[in-house]
Amino acid sequence: MDTYVNSKTGENIVRQNAQGEEYIYVGKPLILETDASRNITYANKRFVEASGYTKEEVIGAPHCMHMHPDMPAVIFENACKMNEEGKTWHGVVHNINKEGISYWTEMLIQPKLNELGKIIGYMATRREMDADQLEDVKAEYKRLKEEGSKTVQSQFCGELYLGEGTCGF
Repeated sequence: MDTYVNSKTGENIVRQNAQGEEYIYVGKPLILETDASRNITYANKRFVEASGYTKEEVIGAPHCMHMHPDMPAVIFENACKMNEEGKTWHGVVHNINKEGISYWTEMLIQPKLNELGKIIGYMATRREMDADQLEDVKAEYKRLKEEGSKTVQSQFCGELYLGEGTCGF
């Protein structure tokens, strides 16, 4: 069981450990927006339903509470680098809901900029992935871990992967 603190309410949010059950998400896009610290500021209804949390639990929660603990951290390091350059990152991710059931999605993460071009947050859109890609993605993630990539589980949620003051996936 993992516990996260909602920055808006100060309440603890509990997520069950991975149950070993997984599926490929099918449906309309799941959309999240975060502030620059990666705390969720908006979640569409479909994301709330897929996550198993209430909207009150989701808004203010750290974005990383939805990452499956076995995801290679290097995937998010790459996303951070691209986002900090003002670019959109695209890839397949393994997520986990409140009950510990995991699901696979294709995800886009793009920075949100103010009128001066400063990053003020991020928007993440998860959508159905091509099911034919899943075995290749799993094999790639396994290879990354075998080559020494830490997993999200081995990282503290919010730890800065790239150094002080940078991306905190």
